Amino acid sequence: MNKHNLTLKDFANIIHTLLRSDRDVNVGVGGFTGEGKSAFSTLLQKEYSKISGTHWDFSRMTWSRKELMQWIDGKKNKNSGKREGQLPEYSAILPDELFAMFYRRNWFNEEQIDAISTFNMCRDRHIFLCGNIPNFWELDTGFTSRIRFYVYIPKRGIAWVFQQENNPFCNDNWNARENKKIFRKKKNPYSIPNFIGEIYYPDWTPEEKEEYYTIRNKKRLTAIDSNKSAKVERYANIKRQRDELIRLVYCLKDNLTLGDVADVVGMSKESIRLIKEGLR
Repeated sequence: MNKHNLTLKDFANIIHTLLRSDRDVNVGVGGFTGEGKSAFSTLLQKEYSKISGTHWDFSRMTWSRKELMQWIDGKKNKNSGKREGQLPEYSAILPDELFAMFYRRNWFNEEQIDAISTFNMCRDRHIFLCGNIPNFWELDTGFTSRIRFYVYIPKRGIAWVFQQENNPFCNDNWNARENKKIFRKKKNPYSIPNFIGEIYYPDWTPEEKEEYYTIRNKKRLTAIDSNKSAKVERYANIKRQRDELIRLVYCLKDNLTLGDVADVVGMSKESIRLIKEGLR
């Protein structure tokens, strides 16, 4: 047996031991679309939940950052003071599309910033989070720093497990540049410093596959609709603030022409006139 071989149960035991020792465990699962990231993540979390004695089923998957954060931190009830929606301690949860929740190009997004801050403060919840993304390196760096294990699925049924290097002098604990060169040379991960094991895992049963797609088709569409509504609301707020600012400019300096303001903000003179006169 290869000295790097692990089983799903081995890896689940490592995760459970870390959580029980009051450490946080977040796992990012990468790989090309369709290679089995979701299958690996769900099977791992099922195995972990058997060990931890916590409940897990496909409803513990989410495509909504709002739902994810409520599971972790809850929503405070003003009357009772309790935090509603929190899952029990040591629960396992699976955000199936981390890309949509923690994309690095959205580093300025207020909700994303708040979510990462929550992760930094909620170690005492001992939640096992395992999320999927095609390209791990497109995650927000503030989030990847909270990832303890990076799992890459090169093809269906095989998972390569990496962990951050514990080195006080390393400015990149994933050693991404160095490891890229090693992999190109060796064509395998076995000599990569961050590599800890290879896992062979089965595919879903037909019943598991059906359950996954039932939950996915329902919750993913709900999350997409919710994100669209949030974007429309944000746009409306930005538009309202822009219009108020343009009117304020005219209040402070009423000798400006429509063309002056239109050139600065990149709008037509007719649009500026309508905003100035309160007609839009």
